Amino acid sequence: MCRDDARPGEFGLPTGRRKGRWGFTLVEVLVVIAIIGLLVGMILPAVQWARESARRTQCSSNLKQICLALHAYNEQHRTLPPAAIWGPPGEPLGKGEFPIGVIDHVSAGAASDDRMFANWLILLLPNLEEQPLYAGLTLERPIGDPSNERVRATDLPIVKCPSDSFGRADNHFQRGTSGADAGYARGNYALNGGTNRNCLQDLSANCTDGYAWRGRDLATANDQLWGSGVGGVNRSFSLRQFPAGSSKVVMLEEIRAGLDMTDRRGVWALGYVGCSVTAGHGRYGNRGPNRGADRFQGCAAVTQALGGQLEAENMPCQSLNTEICERATARSQHPDGVVISMGDASVHFVADDIDEEIWHLIHRRDNQTLVNFPF
Repeated sequence: MCRDDARPGEFGLPTGRRKGRWGFTLVEVLVVIAIIGLLVGMILPAVQWARESARRTQCSSNLKQICLALHAYNEQHRTLPPAAIWGPPGEPLGKGEFPIGVIDHVSAGAASDDRMFANWLILLLPNLEEQPLYAGLTLERPIGDPSNERVRATDLPIVKCPSDSFGRADNHFQRGTSGADAGYARGNYALNGGTNRNCLQDLSANCTDGYAWRGRDLATANDQLWGSGVGGVNRSFSLRQFPAGSSKVVMLEEIRAGLDMTDRRGVWALGYVGCSVTAGHGRYGNRGPNRGADRFQGCAAVTQALGGQLEAENMPCQSLNTEICERATARSQHPDGVVISMGDASVHFVADDIDEEIWHLIHRRDNQTLVNFPF
């Protein structure tokens, strides 16, 4: 029953006024969109920075774990591992001009005479909790032997920096010139091989501070090659051989994975310069991290295949008359620098613009010059 005193608007009775229509004007919508865009523009860099910070933290943690594994190896064997194991002595493809460890026989088409065996990272596998993988290796055969395919093709998280977008499982290095197998998995950490001149001490009167070698006949008798770093080809050093102390010498540093399957850089199980060893990048070479061009076997083919992408990614390489693995500097996809580990297992971020003389000196185990570290 309706009350006689009911007022307009009660019980749904009409008020006599037209209801207003709610909504936004075009100007209001555009203002809201602009504000949202501004907020996204402010938040996105912060999110990206946070992600990169997390990736760099993981990268540093991996590097520290590997350096601690080097210390454990040194405790067990009273010496650090060699950068690479080569056999038998001599480099017949070098024509008496190049020592062991700089020419890849498989890539040169002489796969039946592969002379590269285990490298420093393979020897560290038991200390990196990878004993089952190490047990599957046939140490008495070259790393390129079919029996070692599973080992060299294994993607190991601990040897990869998550910031490197090219360290993917679908970007394995294809070492041979014919026929593809599972390839060589990528890694982002290299042993410091030294910053010497890219020449041999006793072959040139004009070569001072060059790499040293043992065995007068390079083609048949040369069985060791080493520089100022912490390991050479068939040559090991103990932490006791660092006169200024291990905390003053770079032990390990970041490198980048090659941009495609023809680019050998960043291969964890292969003991060539550029693959898992840095060398020749002090005052005589690239002069610092993420600077200059690397020199490695296959550079001409990589340049032809990738063209301007190498420069765009700051991954240039330089091809000389005879391609050998001789120079590779530390590289990363972190903004403005690389992560390194000193011999005491301390991990540091080094800026790309580090003074080249400091960069040179901290890569020498024999350095006794006082260095003011910028980190």
